[in-house]
Amino acid sequence: MTRLLRSIPAAAAATATLLMLSACSSGPKPPDIAAPAVTGTLYVAGTAKDGTAAVWQVTHGSAHRLLGDSPAALPVTSVSLSPDGRRLAYVSHGIMYVKDLSTGQAHPAHTPGSIGEERATDVGMPDDSRCSTWSPDGRHVAFTVERGVFVYDASGAGRQVSGRPVSQWREGQRDLRDLASAPTYHDASAASDITCARWIDDTRLAFDRLGRDHADTIGSAAEADTTTIARIDTKQPELTNLLARWTASGVCRGRVLLDFHPEQSVSVTPSPVPNAARRPGVPLLVNAGALNYRAYSDNPRTAGADLSAARLSGTGAFWTFIPGTCRLVGAVPKSPDAGTYDYLVTTVDAGTGASPQQRTLALAVGKGSPLSRPGSGYVVANPRPGAQTVAYPAADGEVGVVDLATGGAAVVKGPWKTATATVAWRDE
Repeated sequence: MTRLLRSIPAAAAATATLLMLSACSSGPKPPDIAAPAVTGTLYVAGTAKDGTAAVWQVTHGSAHRLLGDSPAALPVTSVSLSPDGRRLAYVSHGIMYVKDLSTGQAHPAHTPGSIGEERATDVGMPDDSRCSTWSPDGRHVAFTVERGVFVYDASGAGRQVSGRPVSQWREGQRDLRDLASAPTYHDASAASDITCARWIDDTRLAFDRLGRDHADTIGSAAEADTTTIARIDTKQPELTNLLARWTASGVCRGRVLLDFHPEQSVSVTPSPVPNAARRPGVPLLVNAGALNYRAYSDNPRTAGADLSAARLSGTGAFWTFIPGTCRLVGAVPKSPDAGTYDYLVTTVDAGTGASPQQRTLALAVGKGSPLSRPGSGYVVANPRPGAQTVAYPAADGEVGVVDLATGGAAVVKGPWKTATATVAWRDE
């Protein structure tokens, strides 16, 4: 067991995708703010010092290794913890598993009619198993892998919800020696991409099916990108493709946080926007029950207005539900100036849709901060239950902790060489 916690009385980079790096090599000097207390249990995924991929349980300053294998065999992005903290879902050697942490027994996933374990990949496709997510009631886990979306229970029994999408089009070719001649056409297709399936509620999932390979065409265009809702409490999964483009990023007590992409919605823009132009959308907070109605599902803006839901400020900002309170908290820089300390922190009562409460905090920005953002610029944070404190992998490979109520920060050091993700944070 390894001692881990090292607190620092300094502010950290806010957990927002829009954090700016300092123009100065040394960066701004962080303000002196008391470090937050790091309590409960953190689950950290990353690379061990021996080069293997691993998952650790960090409690009371000590780390216990739960999983470990070669990076190719254990993609850490596939790991998720059930809401009750008793089970881990993950992919190992191309097979999806649900592990009971109390007994140590791992159940390989299987579907009716499958021979042996259900594999995550198709023949000839790369082992790119992206993620797993648990339903709010903890009864099911959804895997998004190369083959598509699968849903399983705690014993590993389940079924495939959606296959990997395929874009299809008619492709034409002319004889360059006779440009006046009519082109000849043939059917063409290409495997498309799929985003991580997220739960809307205990029985419904939302995911994007994206056209990854758009060839130059003559004739009809490639299939448009779409958001799909999958219902699993039926004899066969029911899939509904929506006209509006949005991604579900969180759910709490019947409220869903949506990332709405109006510029990529069929109802707004007739032709698909190239994937390279994808950018953070408009955050909306809506009632999950409203998404039962096609009119609401196809127009999240209408759903938000009809339900008096909050349209959250700060497009592209970081937002997360605080476990146990159903509050939303987010942060976004008030100024594009790379040297500023001022961040606008917003809290919203997701249960009532009450008007947001906002405050300005001095949060350290840039390379001079002890807790700068990851090199990719994107932060995936896990909040402490009941508090506005979030944990995320920092640029130096350690785990950063930021209190969005005070601006204080701490660093959690561990046996990992590089922390890739904070899988969960439980109050235990």
